[in-house]
Amino acid sequence: MKIASVDEMRELERRTNEIYGDESIMMEHAAFSIYLAIEEEIGTFEGKRALIFAGKGNNGGDAMALARNLHESGMDVKVCTVFGNVSSPLAVKNLSILKRMGIPVVDLIGKDEIRSADIVIDGIFGIGLKSKINGRVSEIIDMINSNSKFTVSVDIPSGVDADNGNVDGKAVVANMTVTLGMIKRGMLFYPARSLCGKIKVGKIGIPPEIIEDQNLKGEVTTFLDAKSLLPFRPPFSNKGTFGKVLIISGSKNYTGTPSMVALGALRSGAGLVRIASTSISSFLPEAISIPLEMEDSEISLKNLPLIDDLAGKSDVIAIGPGMGTGKNATGIMSHLLTRWKDKITVIDADGINVLSKIDYEFSPNTLITPHPGEFARLTSKSIDEVLSDPLMHAVRFANEKHVLTLLKGPTTVISRPDGRYAINITGNSALAKGGSGDVLTGMIAGFAAQGMDLFNAAKLSAYIHGRTAELYAQGKGEYSMIAREIGDLIPQIIKELIQ
Repeated sequence: MKIASVDEMRELERRTNEIYGDESIMMEHAAFSIYLAIEEEIGTFEGKRALIFAGKGNNGGDAMALARNLHESGMDVKVCTVFGNVSSPLAVKNLSILKRMGIPVVDLIGKDEIRSADIVIDGIFGIGLKSKINGRVSEIIDMINSNSKFTVSVDIPSGVDADNGNVDGKAVVANMTVTLGMIKRGMLFYPARSLCGKIKVGKIGIPPEIIEDQNLKGEVTTFLDAKSLLPFRPPFSNKGTFGKVLIISGSKNYTGTPSMVALGALRSGAGLVRIASTSISSFLPEAISIPLEMEDSEISLKNLPLIDDLAGKSDVIAIGPGMGTGKNATGIMSHLLTRWKDKITVIDADGINVLSKIDYEFSPNTLITPHPGEFARLTSKSIDEVLSDPLMHAVRFANEKHVLTLLKGPTTVISRPDGRYAINITGNSALAKGGSGDVLTGMIAGFAAQGMDLFNAAKLSAYIHGRTAELYAQGKGEYSMIAREIGDLIPQIIKELIQ
């Protein structure tokens, strides 16, 4: 599913208007699409009341065009022009039509009128909002949020930044958002994700060939995407058919971490998984364990010849979780990035922390998988900075460092050096446990070992990883899942995709 930034959406609209030669056609498309979405949600309109808050721009114009459709279907409709007047030509045109139709248009609305409405339409601001909401508009939004039975936002909840999902001041809390043309990328990040309610996409007449020609940068990984990405498993095969993963992980204080990574790799279908570590938990005997010498609680540099031998026999290297950040870990990471720079490599956790201490150069075959704290250390930014716009930061880092970047979070971003990116929205708070990211690292390595493109391996892994948490929560809630159970649920999600 393609998504758009504000600039990309503006360009799509501009090119469509060039074809139509009349901008009002798109507004009529928008109004009727919102009408159909509401009808699907609430059923019959006859005898119900709608209260519409219209801004002065084209978002308000969409809302007023919708008012006509609702009125014609038997609803009792009243429109409040939030700013007392309208300014865009199409908004002016639609306001004039409403008045000629006898639909009430007022400047002020009280709490009781909001409470008595069956549905409230938020058409105050659209995707172009970049300023803080305050004053009278802030008071109106508070009244809507406190008194509306069912709120529908036109295109995006008023107050939300359509590019990053942030809110400066107040924002409408919608029960449903009918976004026009395609999903705006900011709607998929918090706090916007908690404000949009159910999201429906309304068609506004953009020809598909224009969307294709636009070469949009962003996409959301859907069920069908994940299904199409699953690697084929030929019946005539052996363990070598499905790739070999080497895991370099763990230290004196992190004995279970390597097994978490191995669990993800094996459950994802890798044929052979080797763990090279100083100390290994025994709960996963299916992985081949190669004990390494330890120095200062970390993997000793004396092991480099053995690590080189194992790397040469492997298709993918996963490195970092629990390996520490001392001189030994630093030396091993520096060696890996130089000696094995062309090997498919997934770097996570302490491996990323080590990167912040050394000079490095990535190859196109490398993926890093930081959480916001690790990414902040790597980029010398604060965690708050990273969280303020994770998409922008991930895309920029991938481009500047020429490395695939998976920035974990409630909304995960997977970005390529060329500016393209995928967003994953599966998952919940059940994943907020130590070890869950280690399983994800193993999953990515496991799928990559089977011949998948590393970007697609990351997309598929993030989707399945998140779905395991959703499946777990359906039966047991979000509190109690542990990392080992992610591995136990991976087969069910893969089966779900196959069926």
